[in-house]
Amino acid sequence: MKKLVSLTLVFFVFNSFAARAQEGDKKQIETAKKFLNLIVKGETTATWELFDKKNVPELTKEVFEASIKQLVSDLSLYDTCELTMSGIKFTGDKRLNFYTFRPTSKTKNIVDEMSVDILFFDSSQLIASVQPKKLVKENSASTSKGKETEIEKSFTATIDGVSYQITGINIVHFENNEGLLAIQVKYQLPANMTRESAKQEAIKFAKYLISSGFADKAKKKSIEIKRNLLDAIGVSFLDPTKGGGFNIMLKPEEYK
Repeated sequence: MKKLVSLTLVFFVFNSFAARAQEGDKKQIETAKKFLNLIVKGETTATWELFDKKNVPELTKEVFEASIKQLVSDLSLYDTCELTMSGIKFTGDKRLNFYTFRPTSKTKNIVDEMSVDILFFDSSQLIASVQPKKLVKENSASTSKGKETEIEKSFTATIDGVSYQITGINIVHFENNEGLLAIQVKYQLPANMTRESAKQEAIKFAKYLISSGFADKAKKKSIEIKRNLLDAIGVSFLDPTKGGGFNIMLKPEEYK
């Protein structure tokens, strides 16, 4: 049995629909391949120049770099990425081209399968969004394959009188032996939700991690696994009906 897990939704969230196969724009494909090759090699400095800052002006370089760290972690076990599908999506009245890549490894036996969608606004040659997803096989030993350390499995949490389905609490492994405490929540995203409003909503989940003792558990676990636990907290909102969501990284001054 397999299940699809949405990983970090990088850069921008599109409420999109009506995808179909198409041949694809060669220059967009070339840019997507260049971007993924840089990520796989861990050479992230040049990736900011490949991002569509004109069409997605609300994304800051700080948020971009934090997302890049996560994507480097997600792709750390792979050697290359192959284009497997292309098509179109619509967000409102705007058309986007998307390209699905499948990361592969020639040197490691990876049980779980992963794909990465890279999106471009119709006429742009710069990347608007990167959406990685993992197909987790039930017989795999770990859904993270060494990239995350589990703190708590799926459970239902009651916060401010409302029940939420928590799909997991983990330490996400970053470069340089760093780790980020992160919680993923099943959450029906309002049509008008922005990254800023998602950030405000994320604060209560970060506070929940602290008040319920999960932050202390993460500190102890980080010592065991020899990871330097960051002061920031990650909150991931996953809307199963949309196949994506928001990933928020909160600084201590934002959640305390």
